[in-house]
Amino acid sequence: MKLNFLTPKQPIFFELFKGLGQKVLEIASLFESLTKATSADIADFVKKAVEIEHEADEITREIVNQLNKTFVTPFDREDIYTLAEEMDDIIDQLEDVIQNLAIYQIVPQEKFLADFAGLIKADGLAMQELVEKIKNQKYSEDLRRLISTIHHLEDEGDTIFLSFMSNLFQNSQDPVTIIKHKVLAEGLENVVDKFQKASNVVGNILVKSQ
Repeated sequence: MKLNFLTPKQPIFFELFKGLGQKVLEIASLFESLTKATSADIADFVKKAVEIEHEADEITREIVNQLNKTFVTPFDREDIYTLAEEMDDIIDQLEDVIQNLAIYQIVPQEKFLADFAGLIKADGLAMQELVEKIKNQKYSEDLRRLISTIHHLEDEGDTIFLSFMSNLFQNSQDPVTIIKHKVLAEGLENVVDKFQKASNVVGNILVKSQ
């Protein structure tokens, strides 16, 4: 049974998810900019990524705090928690990638980084729009399109990852170089996977709301 008459009393969850969606897009845009920067600029990008991650953690903690003190929520409590966790994981994982770029001293303009950055920026835009539509509590054609877009981007991410890893093992003789690049590529693939998982949670939320 839907309790729509109670939903307007809890706008805080929609605002918090909107804010978390903005942080996801912010760090996705930051990573895209990083792939066009020079190695000398990486430290500044790391600093900004850490700031975004901390801000996202604050939003996530507030979502949990609101869950603990709210009797009636606009949708399933477990789904609220899971969505917040998945979105926060996107930011954490991408921050790790940016940190590792600095630690491993890898040139940020490498093609595989730019390829993933384009996918992740598109994911960030779709996710931001997706979470902003949660408040409508309707599984619309727009939502289906956004979720489908994120799933398609995940498929593209798999293709980029497999192609890059194949070329890496064929063309690199240095085991340290292989390990560094493998860690980065796996981290980026995980980011794209996390977007798909988060979009699935949104889909489940809205199906349950029907």
